[in-house]
Amino acid sequence: MCKILSMSNKSISIKTRTSPLLGSHELKLAACNVKSWLKPTPLIRSAYLSEVTGAEVLLKLECLQPTRSFKVRGGINAVCQLDEQGLRRGVVTASGGNHGLGLTYAALLLGSRATVFLPESTACHKIEALKKLDAEIIIEGASWDDANESAMEFAARNERAYIHPFDNEHVMAGQGTIVAEILEQGPRPDLIVASIGGGGLLSGIASATTWLAPGTRIAGVETEGADCMSRSVRARKLVELPAITSIADSLGARRSRERQLAIIREKVSGIAVVDDRSSVEAILSTLDHDKVLLEPAASCNIAALTAKKIDYAPGETVVVVACGGNIDLARLLSFRERFGV
Repeated sequence: MCKILSMSNKSISIKTRTSPLLGSHELKLAACNVKSWLKPTPLIRSAYLSEVTGAEVLLKLECLQPTRSFKVRGGINAVCQLDEQGLRRGVVTASGGNHGLGLTYAALLLGSRATVFLPESTACHKIEALKKLDAEIIIEGASWDDANESAMEFAARNERAYIHPFDNEHVMAGQGTIVAEILEQGPRPDLIVASIGGGGLLSGIASATTWLAPGTRIAGVETEGADCMSRSVRARKLVELPAITSIADSLGARRSRERQLAIIREKVSGIAVVDDRSSVEAILSTLDHDKVLLEPAASCNIAALTAKKIDYAPGETVVVVACGGNIDLARLLSFRERFGV
């Protein structure tokens, strides 16, 4: 039996029937499920980033998860919801790689199997990693959105559970368990910085901080060419990108969903957008100074922080969610050559 975390709401008032936020009960169950299957990831101080920014900067190393990404949290919590028949039939999803890896790993842990639809742009090393986990892989369409349509049709046709990578409350709640770990490992942060793809990670974090650390601010980061959320926030409605042009393929949703947009508009203090070159520079600086290898979808957070595109005060405690490290040497060297860094 795992210990269910206390999430007292005495100090805050939330109308759970109208708020888009996840409820405390959903987050408690997610914490129990994730803690049963995963060890906490390290929370380390970055001396380099603390010196450069003047803040106390901590890195939450989700890049050290078994699948090298935070996505396994949501995968485990979602698969835990299935009954015996659902587990036998298996799960289906669409992914740019990281969610597919997390869900496949979760399915294996719980005695199920996963079919993962991937866009044609998926990096080869992520496909190979999925093959090692014995996922059924189907390449479909030029973008994640195309692959996702095919995944939903396939799941319905075969009566299998379809698990969306971000617009799923169990996935969102699983991602939100990062907050409980941060609070167990260090002081309550003044600010948590996390990247945005479809918005599932930030929605989970925003919901969890509301219950666990209501004074903590949240900031999101996107890259140019994968910035559907910042455009949607500015427009006050969902905006769909014509294509994903960023190298941060893990952030590759052309369009978010209503609930994620509503949560982010309500709870996130700001969204920064950085270019791909800055993300590659941040990969190399983090590798040099902290000896941690990140993918562009994670290093963009560091790029935004060091470029002062996120508001924070000197001396504040800032936690950067190092959300993924699924990048191989060949791809990193190609980015370095392409951007001349």
